[in-house]
Amino acid sequence: MRQFFLILLTVFGFTVSFAQSDSSRLNFLFVGDVMQHGGQIAGAYNAKKDAYDYRDCFQYVKPLIKNADISIANLEVTHAGKPYKGYPQFSAPPELSESLVDAGFNVIITSNNHSCDGGSTGVVKTLDVLDKLGVKHTGTFRNKQERNLNYPLLVEKNGFKVAILNYTYGTNGLSVAAPLIINYIDSAVMEADFKKAREMKVDLIVCTLHWGTEYQSLPNAYQKNWEKFCYDQGADMVIGGHPHVLQPVEVKEIGGEKKLTAWSLGNFVSNQRDRTKDGGMILMAEVNKVSGKAVLGKVEHAFTWVYPRQEAVVKPFYILPDFDYNKYRSDFLDAEAKAKYDLFFSDSRTLFKEHSKGTIEFAVSGDQIIETYYGKLLKGYYAQEYPIEVFKNADIIEPGFKQWIHKVLGSDGEYHWVVGYFETEKDVKKAHIPEAFIAQPKCVFISPTEYKVIQ
Repeated sequence: MRQFFLILLTVFGFTVSFAQSDSSRLNFLFVGDVMQHGGQIAGAYNAKKDAYDYRDCFQYVKPLIKNADISIANLEVTHAGKPYKGYPQFSAPPELSESLVDAGFNVIITSNNHSCDGGSTGVVKTLDVLDKLGVKHTGTFRNKQERNLNYPLLVEKNGFKVAILNYTYGTNGLSVAAPLIINYIDSAVMEADFKKAREMKVDLIVCTLHWGTEYQSLPNAYQKNWEKFCYDQGADMVIGGHPHVLQPVEVKEIGGEKKLTAWSLGNFVSNQRDRTKDGGMILMAEVNKVSGKAVLGKVEHAFTWVYPRQEAVVKPFYILPDFDYNKYRSDFLDAEAKAKYDLFFSDSRTLFKEHSKGTIEFAVSGDQIIETYYGKLLKGYYAQEYPIEVFKNADIIEPGFKQWIHKVLGSDGEYHWVVGYFETEKDVKKAHIPEAFIAQPKCVFISPTEYKVIQ
């Protein structure tokens, strides 16, 4: 995996660097279903602000997401507005997508069996939220003109041109009236879309499909038939979701070229707590440009388990890669949670050992910088707090400084804008302050259950 850390030592409490553009390499990251059941909505509610907060849910996967050039999530809810509700017809607070973008996702796919949960209003409002956030998205459209203009979704990065396609097997018997469009799995439609993608002279075609049998750990005949169809049409990757459990990943050779199939990425975040449903995986794929042609390189996966845990004023549904969290916060995983956590990772590894090909497991504990970051999140860290007004003029904020600004929900329910992840109070006092800033920062201590001003 490409390191996203360069040496920028101690200025903001980390030896960190940022992903550097590489015109010969492109890093993809895919996650599965982003759900929002009733328990998640209730857990995210901050009564003091009458708002919802999901940022902490993604804090342990944020380093991996930010490291990729193209990070894709399946938004399996609508933003249809209040009253917010979970299953069977989802309407999630817009703060959910805000937090996805904050975590580093830069492509959101929206065609799935819950696309029509909020009716026509839900389809449009969901697109409105994503447009306001400035994030690329595809799979549902306001009208034919919008689809013609923006589909296939073209993403250009590091000198690569990528076409992203997205389809669903159905929408639970619900439908929306024209001019709205939901992308359904349909051979005639898809054949025309693939033809257009090829004519765009892209380096890669990635097809994301909502398919399969729920809660089954192996692909069915329907998936296999459509996978073949996609590769016959020129796909380079076929990435699936919907079963809400993991299914295998396969790197295969077709027509002398390496292809990548992920049959099901499982649940990225949900309130499904039963065995095998309570997690998923992050899939990372490296593509290299060799003699002007895109070639699939290393493929890695990191299994992730979802852990609802009441903290100060909210209950984050933490998305956890495998790591010894109790090493830094001894009561983080209690005995019951640890048993479920262990069972999920054991089941997942057994499935992949028997059925996956060409992917290796990425261990976050093998990356010292990520481990340091986790340790600070779990034990607590020091930071500089500034008034929000300081950050309103983006032009005066130095790029290196800007990377360390983050919004924190305090234990009192208030929001604070802080900079850095420092080990000690002394480090905060020695830290850099941009000359353009008139306000002097406060030194604060932040932990999952505490927000304390030191000076």
